Amino acid sequence: MLSPTGFRNSLLADFEQERESLLRLAARKIGDVEEAHDIVQDAFVRVAGASVQSVEDGPAYLRTIVINLVRDRMRRRKVAGHVVDSQQETNPIEWAASDTPSPEQIIYHRQRLGAFEQALKSLSPRSREVFILRKLHGKSHDEIASVTGLSQSAIEKHLYRALTACRDILKNFD
Repeated sequence: MLSPTGFRNSLLADFEQERESLLRLAARKIGDVEEAHDIVQDAFVRVAGASVQSVEDGPAYLRTIVINLVRDRMRRRKVAGHVVDSQQETNPIEWAASDTPSPEQIIYHRQRLGAFEQALKSLSPRSREVFILRKLHGKSHDEIASVTGLSQSAIEKHLYRALTACRDILKNFD
């Protein structure tokens, strides 16, 4: 059995022997040669610092490390979302502006807000008050009852009326 240092040296020798194969694997999986070089370098750092005592198949172990690093990199890409690439001709300011809503979206949401206001105005003053206390201010039924003097069932009826009115008016916007 090899000492930890001897085993690490054996694994590093396997790494040097497999470097080109690992590079091709990473490039094929990630689709970018430069990024593949980074991944293989990260794999080397992991192997150099490994505290593993033994591995049956060194090259397979190294391929597993590279594949896991590729997966991590791909996961980070998905989480990061859009990345501004300085190599592209897209102006970063234009790219950032693309996250703003289009004029059509603005008009749609303004119309929807107007319809919501119309629905609230169509409610009785008491139903409107209960709805606003519950949905906009987050008050509990008990808190609404103490403010308005209504019973729990009356509060539920007013909320039902308000929600039904809002749903009926807003269903044209879905």
